Amino acid sequence: MVLSHLEIVGTGSYLPQDIRGNDYFSGIVLWKHDAAGKELEHRVLNPEGIFQVTGIRERRYARSDEHPSDMGYNAAVRALEKSGVSADSVAGIIVATVSEKVNFPSAACKIQKRLGIRGCFAYDIQNACAGFPEALIEADARAYRADGGNYLVIASEKLSAHTDITDINATLFGDGAGAVVLHHSESGKGIVATYSVSDPFDGIDSLIFRNSENCIWMPDGGAVMKLAVRNMLESARFLKERAGWDRADVYIPHQANGRILDAVEKRVTDKGAVVYKNIEKYGNMSSATCAVALDESVCNGTVKEGSRVIITSFGSGLVTAGVAVQF
Repeated sequence: MVLSHLEIVGTGSYLPQDIRGNDYFSGIVLWKHDAAGKELEHRVLNPEGIFQVTGIRERRYARSDEHPSDMGYNAAVRALEKSGVSADSVAGIIVATVSEKVNFPSAACKIQKRLGIRGCFAYDIQNACAGFPEALIEADARAYRADGGNYLVIASEKLSAHTDITDINATLFGDGAGAVVLHHSESGKGIVATYSVSDPFDGIDSLIFRNSENCIWMPDGGAVMKLAVRNMLESARFLKERAGWDRADVYIPHQANGRILDAVEKRVTDKGAVVYKNIEKYGNMSSATCAVALDESVCNGTVKEGSRVIITSFGSGLVTAGVAVQF
């Protein structure tokens, strides 16, 4: 019998211990660059100035010997513990990451080995900041014709390893990991609608990318902001329509920067809906932002039994992905 939904039965997250407040950037000359890396203008921002521009007060940095697979493993262990699911019942592991230092074997295979799971599938996907909802979509598709089992979806990033400390966007990025355990459900709970669109045309693919020195480059933040707000709201509209919802209770958008989140919040018309924000504490962790925010919102009761949740994100490409989840 084909079961219709994958239900989220456990969440977990892991955040490195090293907290870098905005004072870490005090006195550093921060340059705005064009797509070719030419220095266009510079600013020296104080901690409060950084907060006013980004909505961020602090972010986490992983240790030099701590990689996305390590953080993802810790998040996965916590998700498994909360779910009450044993590791040996996991049928598949999908990891969203663009920052694993050595990506073959994949981060998923490394996590599988540490968990001691034999006989499951394991692989990584690379969809930048849209990676977590994209990995949920992938798990849902893989599980659709399967005969049961549990699935681990993990998003883990170490953006501090790909940040030029002198670039104006360096203040945005942090490190962390989140994970969920899912299993088949006939109850109507779980992933009830999905959305995924890629649009790399008309120069959009050059808005967020890695430069020749392997650092994150975002030469036109204003253009990214407009597209991010538009795309996430469009994905939310589509997801509600596809799910048959008149409203959502909680929106978990990509924690890109505070201005984007504020713009999304202003345009959400669902009465009483919460647009979840934790960027002030963690910064932009790429694919891990929505995964960490989901775990946090479940732990603090923002997401609870019966909640209708929209998870939506966008990333380099530009790619937009989202899921509607009934809790």
